[in-house]
Amino acid sequence: MPENTDRQTEKSNSSRDNRVITATRYEPVSAARHSPAVRVRTGAILLLVLLSVAVLAAWFVLTAKSVHILTDPESADIDLSGGFNIKLADRFLVRSGDYQVHASNSGFHSVTESIRVGPEQDQQFDFVLQKLPGHLQVRTAPVEGATIWLDDLLRGRSPVIIESIPPGTHSIRILADRYLPVIDAIDIQGRDLKQVLDVTLKPAWAKVSLSSVPAGANVYVDDQIVGQTPMAAEILHGTHRLRIHLSGYKAWHDQLTTVANEPVIIPQVTLQLADAILLLSSSPAQATVTTNGEYQGQTPVELALPPGKPVVVRLFKEGYQRISRTFSLESGDEKRVRLDLTPELSRVAVITEPAGAQLYVDGKLMGSASQTIELTTREHRIRVSKPGYVDHLATVTPRSGIEQQLRVRLKSARQARLESIQPVIESPGGQTMKLFRAGVSFTMGASRREPGRRANETLRSVELTRPFYLSIKEVSNAAFRRFRSGHSSGLVRSHTLNTPNQPVVQISWSKAALYCNWLSEQDELTPFYTTRGGKVIGFDVGSNGYRLPSEAEWAWAARFEGGGRMLKFAWGDRMPPVPGSGNYADQAASDIVAVSIDNYNDGFATTAPVGQFQANGKGLFDLGGNAAEWIHDFYATGPGGQSEPQIDPLGPPSGEYHIIRGSGWAHGSLSELRLSFRDYGKDKRDDVGFRIARYVE
Repeated sequence: MPENTDRQTEKSNSSRDNRVITATRYEPVSAARHSPAVRVRTGAILLLVLLSVAVLAAWFVLTAKSVHILTDPESADIDLSGGFNIKLADRFLVRSGDYQVHASNSGFHSVTESIRVGPEQDQQFDFVLQKLPGHLQVRTAPVEGATIWLDDLLRGRSPVIIESIPPGTHSIRILADRYLPVIDAIDIQGRDLKQVLDVTLKPAWAKVSLSSVPAGANVYVDDQIVGQTPMAAEILHGTHRLRIHLSGYKAWHDQLTTVANEPVIIPQVTLQLADAILLLSSSPAQATVTTNGEYQGQTPVELALPPGKPVVVRLFKEGYQRISRTFSLESGDEKRVRLDLTPELSRVAVITEPAGAQLYVDGKLMGSASQTIELTTREHRIRVSKPGYVDHLATVTPRSGIEQQLRVRLKSARQARLESIQPVIESPGGQTMKLFRAGVSFTMGASRREPGRRANETLRSVELTRPFYLSIKEVSNAAFRRFRSGHSSGLVRSHTLNTPNQPVVQISWSKAALYCNWLSEQDELTPFYTTRGGKVIGFDVGSNGYRLPSEAEWAWAARFEGGGRMLKFAWGDRMPPVPGSGNYADQAASDIVAVSIDNYNDGFATTAPVGQFQANGKGLFDLGGNAAEWIHDFYATGPGGQSEPQIDPLGPPSGEYHIIRGSGWAHGSLSELRLSFRDYGKDKRDDVGFRIARYVE
């Protein structure tokens, strides 16, 4: 059954293929003819697309950030790239992330910068566009070629166009010969604009008119000829030297001050006939010259004399007689005159001791220094010289008609040196030191019969011959801290020893000696003490460096009085101390010392400021109180009783301990208060300080 059907179909198709095809009219299918299913499917797709777009738009709007981009100037064009954005008025809606902003405006440099939009809902970014450089055309009148300086840099000559000038205010300076300078400020607008500056230069001269009688004279301004009279010239503003000169006449001089653009008319100048010239010299030269009583200088000199009139010329020179001459010359004359001065002499008698000295006057050897010489009546330099003696220098001015006498006593070098020594000096540590020339023999120690005497106070004779300096006060804490800044003198039972003006204590003998060497180094003197590895190992007796006083020097300074009398106590010869005589172990110190002085109060429990109490007869303070003092000498008892005095003794050459002299705030017994009391030690103590000394030479 199916096969038959297929054959019928083929047959039917075959018969259709054999049919003739005829043209028919075409008619398009109308929408109405689409099926309902197709219309429903197309509408759904469109709706889905619209819904998707709406959802995406809503999502973008809800998640986007508002970005406000501000520019200066506000007219700049803004382009935002790097992601989808929507521009609404002056804002952009964008998602968080990195973007690139490009801002541009005519006349400004473009700006391209990256920005990062963060999570904040509302964000702002500011951009400033810089102006492009400007250009300036400068033109000058009535002349061109003026130099143009912009910001002190030469930019050319007018007319000129100066390109690429940064916007802003600039200084401009315009200079042209014979015109006033123009100095101003100009505001460059920039933005690639060209500005034009037209400047009218003002003349820097004034018109000067002058004439003379007779006419035809040359006119000079600042020694430059500018014309002949009568004339009118353009003279630059300012002050000038004006000179009019005509042969046979005196030159006319004046000072001319001109102001730009203000004409000057000088009254007619009447020239005077030229002076006569006198060329005057003298023997000797350098004589003072006057004409009719007016000073003219010193010979040789050129004098201008009025023609046809007598002129009195006088010459003066110290040591010579005056000369007076009268001259009368005609205009244009030139005369050369030489005048010889006659010396004015006076006698001077020179008497010199010792004999055999030589006399020099004004550097010239005159022979024996004991003679009468004739000298001119002026000041002369006198020198008297003899080997082994210091030259004597003097000046002498002989007087006419009076014989003078000059007596000279020459001094040996040593004598002159000693006399030139300063009586008071100051050490590098600030201590005032007095000069002493003892030059006497005296006896140190104490008699065995003296109450309070100790066995080490043996009597011995000494003589001090070397001049020495001794500080008038003990070394203070402040002075010692220049050497050792960290030193502390400490305290005693809450009583301080450490204020700047108290005497330095708590130092060993060695530290005191090293301080003296330090002073010598400051004054560039040879150190007195020899050291090795920071330790004192000896001393140089020939040195004039700073040192501790010898025991003999200290005893002489503290005890010796006129007539060989030796003081027993610092205040006199009897106990108790005179009120206010010094700082000792008084009632204020009774709770910190073993022995104190009854009914005595000096007001200080421990050390007092140096120099607080009255000085002794030699002007020295605290030798008998305040702090006991280290002495240079090694300690030794000594046999005493020697027949000849020791000369400038400095103690034994070696030893373990050093002498301590003088009482102090911790001493209150009869034995300790005596000036002959001798103590010794080597280590630091709270009641022992020191003062300094040095030999003169």
